[in-house]
Amino acid sequence: MPDPKALKRPRVRFENRREPSTRYFRQSIDENRLTIYTGCCQVVHLSTAAQLIDQSAMALLHATQRRPFTKNNGVRRPAQWSTLAPDQERTVMVRHTQQGIMRICAALLAAASILGFSGCGEAQREAAKANAKEITLWTHSAGSEAELAADYQMINAYNKSPNRKATVKLQSFPQSSYNDSIISASSAGNLPCLVDVDQPNTPYWAWANILAPISDEALLKRANELMKSAKGTWNDKIYTVGYFDATTALFARKSVLEKNGIRIASVDHPWSKSEMDEALAKLKESGQWSYPFEIGTADNKSEWYAYAYGPILQSFGGDLINRANYQTSDGKLNGTAAKDFAHWMQNLVAKGYISSKGGSDTALDFVNNKSALLYGGIWSMSTFQQYAKDYGDIVAMPLTDFGHGSVAGGGSWTVGVTSTCTNKEAAQDYLRFSLQDKYIAAMSKAGMNIPVTSGAQQLVPQFAKGGDMQVFTQISQRYAKMRPETPAYNFISTEFRKTIGDIMNGADVDSGLDKAVNHIDGNIQGADGYTKN
Repeated sequence: MPDPKALKRPRVRFENRREPSTRYFRQSIDENRLTIYTGCCQVVHLSTAAQLIDQSAMALLHATQRRPFTKNNGVRRPAQWSTLAPDQERTVMVRHTQQGIMRICAALLAAASILGFSGCGEAQREAAKANAKEITLWTHSAGSEAELAADYQMINAYNKSPNRKATVKLQSFPQSSYNDSIISASSAGNLPCLVDVDQPNTPYWAWANILAPISDEALLKRANELMKSAKGTWNDKIYTVGYFDATTALFARKSVLEKNGIRIASVDHPWSKSEMDEALAKLKESGQWSYPFEIGTADNKSEWYAYAYGPILQSFGGDLINRANYQTSDGKLNGTAAKDFAHWMQNLVAKGYISSKGGSDTALDFVNNKSALLYGGIWSMSTFQQYAKDYGDIVAMPLTDFGHGSVAGGGSWTVGVTSTCTNKEAAQDYLRFSLQDKYIAAMSKAGMNIPVTSGAQQLVPQFAKGGDMQVFTQISQRYAKMRPETPAYNFISTEFRKTIGDIMNGADVDSGLDKAVNHIDGNIQGADGYTKN
């Protein structure tokens, strides 16, 4: 087989093929061609933008792990490859998720973009200009029939409107590959006009010039009528708007609290820190649960720690970053309040109140009485409603006030206009149209999340006055604080997750927090403070 390093600027061809038993990634090399086969059909239409790629991209591929076919290594050779000579191919099997493939594709496209090989992207942009009366919305909702149905309800209504400024089309992606698809398309210059964005990601996407700020006066007026958690902002500009909010709460059984002499907290009167500590001690002493408290420690791959434990830190008086200028975490993540928070989290494990590994389905574990107290998200309610025979006994309460007020997690999926959209007027007109109360209610009901206007809340019985989920609206409106509105948030979230995970497993608090601050501040300084876009 020829030395890949000696190849001259190989031509790249992307194809989509499916194996019934596994997803695979294959590169077949001859003198000047690299062919990539993927099992992730969503990336194919994005990948066509990469027509030429430099030797640096080939080096990238050679940095990944490979397993060539042999008789004894256990890798099955697909029948359709039988005509290929052994010296013409090497194989990489990706067995876990589509994410590995998506990242490789995204890296290839990014390399192509850096090197200037984006002719196909230019062609597609020209085509977009010629067809500006048709705009596309990308969503992460593939697989969610209810949310897709609500999306189509809005789109179909808008497309039938005599005042529409364009025809809107919808394309959905699995949530697991959605962000990779956005990054790939951005690198190739193939973004649609509208994309949905997880609210805390808005600042980064704005800084990276993926999103354009909202400028339409009618849309901005409507945005100001939404709950704060339904808007994605950066540098005092609104970039995205949403239809629903998701928040956090403490869940317990009223009968369990009453049996153990524990007060049922309310929105007006959350537990104090001393009440929380006393409640945990009583529940542990009862001997009924190995770990009476469940806080989702097993969810250590997502941003759950920042979303859920960040509010606890804030209630102690600390924070993930200094929000005065978003330039440093020093004094906020490693100050006295933050250290008190970290010691409290560490003691939850040391005293046997929680498991540092936790359960994989905390809501179902609570239904099955594996815990007495659950700290979770509003989405836990769907599990309770479906499986809990004693649903009427379950109560949702705000998070404990650890000294600086109760704090709740807030913010969910929103929609924004891309900076490359050739018909921003139509895109913003559609967003304004979609934010009618009836459509907000439909989107909220699809996922049973909080409608973000008072009018929409009255259209969803569960969130209307007297509804069994109205308490979440009250918690969100009164206690929700947004995750840090900075492009550094994802980095901060990752550092916080690693640090608190280590601390709960016994790591030194002071040095752990100082190390996290050093890493976060280094990231911000390395990006020139994330002040330019």
